[in-house]
Amino acid sequence: MADDRQNLVGKVAALLAKAASTEHEPERQAFEAKAQALITRHQIDEAELGVAGGGMDERDITVEGWGNATRGVVHLWAAVAELNRCSVAHRTGRGWSRVVLFGTELDADLTTRLVEHLLPQLRLAVLADRPRSRMSYAIGWTHEVVARLAAAREAAASEAAAQRSGAVDGRSLVPTNVAARRALEEAHALRTERRTVVDSGAYGSGMAAGERADIGSSALPDRR
Repeated sequence: MADDRQNLVGKVAALLAKAASTEHEPERQAFEAKAQALITRHQIDEAELGVAGGGMDERDITVEGWGNATRGVVHLWAAVAELNRCSVAHRTGRGWSRVVLFGTELDADLTTRLVEHLLPQLRLAVLADRPRSRMSYAIGWTHEVVARLAAAREAAASEAAAQRSGAVDGRSLVPTNVAARRALEEAHALRTERRTVVDSGAYGSGMAAGERADIGSSALPDRR
């Protein structure tokens, strides 16, 4: 069993190394998707991968070109970050908007790559459907896509847990990174954003489009 685990961790490390070394974007995304699937399915942590897990990366990401859909894009960053054990805050000013991402280097990289895979799809969906409220549409799209991601990852982790022990122990299968949230709170003075009111029609249209989004399943590895 120990040898099997060591081989599995080695496979993940090799996939991440290949992703970092290639300049071909589809190939990089495929390698990272396979690594992410294995990390989630088998609950592999950074210590096993030999990645320094004590420190937290802080990344300041500009959100631009989205108009009144910006809040929906921020929702996407926040939801994907939570799935990958990271935490985010939203900074705004006159004419600018940024997301502050906190997480370990590995988790922050996985969050960034997945959001970069999803954002072009959201933009195309908004342009195609021309919703009356882009913000509501983008939030609906995000909620549907993230629900699908969470369900897929939980199913994969449940299957792996059942294979290891014959039963699932009931723990959270997609844990948030408490350390990332604590680091964020220590670095920045945070306040709760006002509640977002959405247009139900545009929100529903966004959810329908989110059902058709590619969440990376085509790049996931087989179950061997």
